[in-house]
Amino acid sequence: MFKLKNYWYLILTFLALEVVWGQDFSPQKVVYHINYGEISRINATFNNITNHLDAVGEDSIDLKVVVHGAALEYFIEAKNDLNKQITLDSLRFQNVQFLICGNTLLAYQLKRQALYEVAKEDIVQAGLPTIVALQQAGYIYVRP
Repeated sequence: MFKLKNYWYLILTFLALEVVWGQDFSPQKVVYHINYGEISRINATFNNITNHLDAVGEDSIDLKVVVHGAALEYFIEAKNDLNKQITLDSLRFQNVQFLICGNTLLAYQLKRQALYEVAKEDIVQAGLPTIVALQQAGYIYVRP
């Protein structure tokens, strides 16, 4: 038999979850930093970004992702990988902007056209100075 005391624990638990899950967030400016090549880690980061967007709401967040180093290979592979295209398109559809390091493109001896759906305005000269400039402009730095 369920005791009355146990009902109170359930009610308090549900109320606590409502406070956490029903949290309203102020508008956010966030820059995610991806320079690693491990697909599982990149996918986990994209899941973090999706969860972040879901929690805050795409209209309440300005989210940029600075990509350099080995992470560039994800965008190279996406030219011929439908699953990667869907992942990138889904994030872009939610107003995520990917900023690609021009120095990394030079190191790989590639032009932006070798990457999946990267526009001219998505190329920055250097990834790390871009991250610093975004932080100076009020963006919060995240590197999962």
